[in-house]
Amino acid sequence: MVKLRDDDDSPEPAEKGERLASLDAMRGLVLLLIVGHGFGLRQMLDPQRWSWITNQLAQREWQGCTLWDLLQPAMLFLVGVAMPYSYANREASGQNWIRQFAHAIKRAGLLILLGVYLDSWNAQRLVFDLRGDLQQIGLAYFLAFLVLPLGMPAQGVTVAFLLIGHTAAHVIHAFAGGHELWLPDRNVGIVIDQWLHLGPHSHHYTTFNAVSNAAIVLLGVLIGNVIRGGLTSGAKVAVLAACSVVGLLFGWFLSGGNGFIELSWVAIIPMIQRLGTWTFVFMAVGWTLLAFTYFYLIIDGFKLISLATPLAVFGRNALFLFIAFSLFRPWAERNALLVLPTEPATIQRLGPLFVELMIVLTFWLICLWLYCRRIFFKV
Repeated sequence: MVKLRDDDDSPEPAEKGERLASLDAMRGLVLLLIVGHGFGLRQMLDPQRWSWITNQLAQREWQGCTLWDLLQPAMLFLVGVAMPYSYANREASGQNWIRQFAHAIKRAGLLILLGVYLDSWNAQRLVFDLRGDLQQIGLAYFLAFLVLPLGMPAQGVTVAFLLIGHTAAHVIHAFAGGHELWLPDRNVGIVIDQWLHLGPHSHHYTTFNAVSNAAIVLLGVLIGNVIRGGLTSGAKVAVLAACSVVGLLFGWFLSGGNGFIELSWVAIIPMIQRLGTWTFVFMAVGWTLLAFTYFYLIIDGFKLISLATPLAVFGRNALFLFIAFSLFRPWAERNALLVLPTEPATIQRLGPLFVELMIVLTFWLICLWLYCRRIFFKV
């Protein structure tokens, strides 16, 4: 669905229903990092001297966590934060649960179809796969919606059930098969994908990741409920900050330290983004929530709403930007190369940074045009 301009001709029409400005800004930051694609730092910096930076701009091969690993779960978490607001707005407009359930099915289905299309576009052939980013968001969103009306206790129990069940399935399959746990080519997710007649994934993702991804969405739902609750802004910030620190420490300690700091010990559950282990879930949610708490404090706590606008230009059209970037990044890159100066030599050395900044600016201007005309694409 495309929301066109509001009928109100005033300079800044009022939004219908509740909206969290910090959520749009945080979503915009995640998309900025995705579109920026590392801002060329991996090409410009010496990987030995600057490894603490360059390593954060690529996914870990298997165990551990980097900044780049956090982007997809951050989008899932923010989907969850938005769900209580969306649910409340739809209830206020008179929609019953049946109509909202039908809408959830439609939204999840469209996200899956869009993800399949992007996968097919990249492969240059028809590919039906449920392991892509949009497909996983669609599946996780629908699973989270089923418990959304049940309240925070039921949502918290469901998170525990999903994460414990996800781990138990991997453990039982490993013991039954007599092989090691957490192998990239032998795990319960691979078996499920084979049953679905899906070939091996190049990055070892599995359809079964939707279980832990749904837990990430529900953790976002819990945070969204806290923010919508009756606590003062200061109390909300304290609760959010405490939850983020607990998640970080919990995930880091029980994973054996396979995080941002190169310290390690015996892991209870390794931190593996590609399998969505629960230690990675807590680490990813912890970092995302920590950043979101800062945005909430500055933008919604101190009411500095205008600070959200530059990032909200991306955040308000997240789906459009993700699809446009996936399809037209090569076009934007060629345009950037056309205007890349060849002199002096310093400019050439900074070429990768210049190209990525031009790509970001191209998509930001497109989204700004849509934002100013209040055209927002959503399903």
